[in-house]
Amino acid sequence: MQVVILAASASQRLYPFTETRAKPMLWVGGDFVLSHTLHQLREAGVREVILVVNHCEAEIRNHFKSGTAWGVTIRYVVQPEIKGIGHALLCCQEHLNQKPFLLIYGDLLAVGDIYSPTLGRFTEFGEPVAVVTLPASSHEYGNIYFDHEMRINRLVEKPQQGQANYVLAGIFVLPHEFLRRLEKADQDILECFQDHIAQGQFHAQLWEKGWMDMVHPWHILEANKMILNQWATASIDTSAQLRGNVRIEGAVRIEGNVVIESGSVLKGPCLIGKGSYIGNNVLIRNHSVVGPKSLVGYGCELKNCIAFGGNDIGRLSFLGDSVLGEGTVLGAGVTTVNRVPDNSEIICNINGEETRTGLKKIGALIGDRAFIGARQTFRPNTTIPSGTIIPDNISY
Repeated sequence: MQVVILAASASQRLYPFTETRAKPMLWVGGDFVLSHTLHQLREAGVREVILVVNHCEAEIRNHFKSGTAWGVTIRYVVQPEIKGIGHALLCCQEHLNQKPFLLIYGDLLAVGDIYSPTLGRFTEFGEPVAVVTLPASSHEYGNIYFDHEMRINRLVEKPQQGQANYVLAGIFVLPHEFLRRLEKADQDILECFQDHIAQGQFHAQLWEKGWMDMVHPWHILEANKMILNQWATASIDTSAQLRGNVRIEGAVRIEGNVVIESGSVLKGPCLIGKGSYIGNNVLIRNHSVVGPKSLVGYGCELKNCIAFGGNDIGRLSFLGDSVLGEGTVLGAGVTTVNRVPDNSEIICNINGEETRTGLKKIGALIGDRAFIGARQTFRPNTTIPSGTIIPDNISY
């Protein structure tokens, strides 16, 4: 079966990390989002991938090439203008054979085999199938209702905030004739879904394991935690150097050519990427990922952090619940404050609207190649654009 993966949109809501990369190139759980998806598809027996690209497409092409290293074959289709999901799907029309196909949104992650049971349900009924799941908050997604036979009987496109409900998980199996419906509906995919629902021809495949659609930057941390929580054992590459007294606790993964100096403590699940250097007396806490070729200086503490790679974190810094883009440099003594004084939920203001995060701790969200001077302190949920230069905090 062929699969169409949508990877064209820039997704402004994931700013600042999608300024300089496509959504599927976010670094989560020690790999790119798209890598995780391709591995899962291969395990489910899907080999032929059509990847719809536009924003930062060169980065995707240069890394994934033909897909051979992932056990799949990738064909790239450019969506010349971002005109929605229906338009993106019709851009693939000439490359799709006359058989059913998988449609996957490129910014989602799941743990476990989400694809095999979905394909099996389509094989059983021969009608459209949508994976549905129950997130912690569902007001940002189309809400789904289904009957005792798992047939979808209602789709609410813009639900009100309130109790969580089942939502579309961004994974569908569709018959080839769906493309003709899409053309007649003027590329409106939700109208096509509603037509199938009205005819009793839309099936729900329930997914109750881990799933994350990365809508906002803090979802990167949540997705990373979801993946790392699947790790059960530690793994240390034979080329890694643990110099002196280094303490390892839990599912810690240390990749090739890593150097960790004496006095450091690593509490899993966490990951130290290839070619990284961890200085003396560093504390790497649960759910932290240090990307490849990074440097963490003496006495630093990282808690629930992701560094995309090529980072330089100055000595005696504290990073809590934060995301660092690729190539970010932090001077000595940088601190990210990750909670408000009363320890209440952090509320974000996005385009003039209050958005609930569901989290009590969010640190800094720092874009690629930013330079943060020594002794700087950032309030909770600080967003720093890519390439920003903040000078040292010199008081005299």
